[in-house]
Amino acid sequence: MTPRIKRFDSKNILTDVVASVLEDLGFVVKTEHVVLEKEIISGRLQKQQITADVLGVKIVDDLKFTVYASCYNRNIPVGVNEVKDEYGVIRDMRFIPNVRILVANSFSEDAKKEAIEHGFVVIQLGEVVSESNVDKAYLKVYEKLNKLFTEVSPKWMQDFVESIKRLANEIKKNLGEI
Repeated sequence: MTPRIKRFDSKNILTDVVASVLEDLGFVVKTEHVVLEKEIISGRLQKQQITADVLGVKIVDDLKFTVYASCYNRNIPVGVNEVKDEYGVIRDMRFIPNVRILVANSFSEDAKKEAIEHGFVVIQLGEVVSESNVDKAYLKVYEKLNKLFTEVSPKWMQDFVESIKRLANEIKKNLGEI
């Protein structure tokens, strides 16, 4: 597979990577999308906007399937407090996304454990994403999300996909012998 990184209007190349993967998996995506607006009263009125780095939506019959992703593209590991903040955002949203994803260079062990306990899919890339490694990052994210969505499909569908893969490999092998 050749990565196809689409440039969205985001400020973060990792956000573009995750959005591109979700779009390639059939989702309609928005980047830096406002998912929550709150008015907090503590002596005075304040307005707070919370955005999702990536919000993906796929309509299947009458089901709206949503994916929320936060992207941390930096040298320092994501910590427990950031995971708790992300969980707070999810909890306060008007709808609960079907899949919640955190993508980063690295996570502290406690943060990774906390994220998994709160139902997040954790994708640890092992490096900050830049133009020089964007394809590698795309493939890592694609592999993890494609596997997730494939593994939750019915067994008969998984078997069908495996059969198609075997047939494709046989055809490639036979074409090489011609």
